[in-house]
Amino acid sequence: MKSISLVWGANKATLSGPRSKQHRVRQNARAFAKRLRRAGFGVQKWAKISNKHFAAVAKQMKDENVGDGRIAEVFAAARTLCETYGNDSISPTNDVFDIRRGSIANANSKAVALAYVQGAINKLENELGYEYGPRCAAQIRLQWELGLRREESAKVDLVSDWDRAERSLLVQYGTKGGRSRTLTNLSDKQQEALERALPYISQADRPGIHNLMPSGMGDKWQEKLSYAAKLCGFTKRESGWTLHSNRHERFHRMYVEHTGFQPPNQHPSVEAFQQAAHDKAGDEWPRLDAEARDEIEVTAGHSAGRRDVSDAYLGSSQ
Repeated sequence: MKSISLVWGANKATLSGPRSKQHRVRQNARAFAKRLRRAGFGVQKWAKISNKHFAAVAKQMKDENVGDGRIAEVFAAARTLCETYGNDSISPTNDVFDIRRGSIANANSKAVALAYVQGAINKLENELGYEYGPRCAAQIRLQWELGLRREESAKVDLVSDWDRAERSLLVQYGTKGGRSRTLTNLSDKQQEALERALPYISQADRPGIHNLMPSGMGDKWQEKLSYAAKLCGFTKRESGWTLHSNRHERFHRMYVEHTGFQPPNQHPSVEAFQQAAHDKAGDEWPRLDAEARDEIEVTAGHSAGRRDVSDAYLGSSQ
């Protein structure tokens, strides 16, 4: 068996805790295994995994501008599998892999500038030197207009799960933790973004594959998207923004549209935010802030009330 047997090991491992947690651990462990295989390692058993394998996956994910929080999440699952199979040789902390998961309540906004993302999309739409340029532009537009995660925007089924008449989109493939959600009351711009993606989807007749990944390419598509991001300077090194910044911008816009004032991470301090919010909405600002956060948390694929999630995109209001 090739190194994909690590996936078999993840599926068959005896884990503890709630089923939902077990599902998430297995899912993230499989992600680790597949990335390790892409990195060229043929290790077949979790008992044989070492720190060098973790380092290789860390480098690969960082090269794709994956955030430290997501890497830490994948590594936690991989450690669990290693321990389950009696492997206690993995570093208990991520510092040795240069992964530092800080506070989720980011102080500074990571939302991409509107002019920049539009320029990047225009460049890729007209990129004659890269065959996947227009397809990548369509995916980036989905991230920007609908706040989809990178994998979600690649795998969303545009035939089976988009209801034009009802203006809704079921997001069920490539989601975090396997949690599906439905985006409702889609705006004209959001409907247009979905319409523009249609020419690039599979015409097959079964659900789940009418997506933006070329037939037969699978997860290697993410490498093509990363290359497109580099072409238009959509990298942390080049511009300070990554493709995930599109999601930040979407939720920034949602917040302003609902409240009428800017979120906390657009202000120098929490006190300055609260004063500006009060000046704009009076004593109603806490209610508007809470409503906007609930909506954003659900749209992001979490539960209303998950303030750690909205804090990551907006900054803390308290």
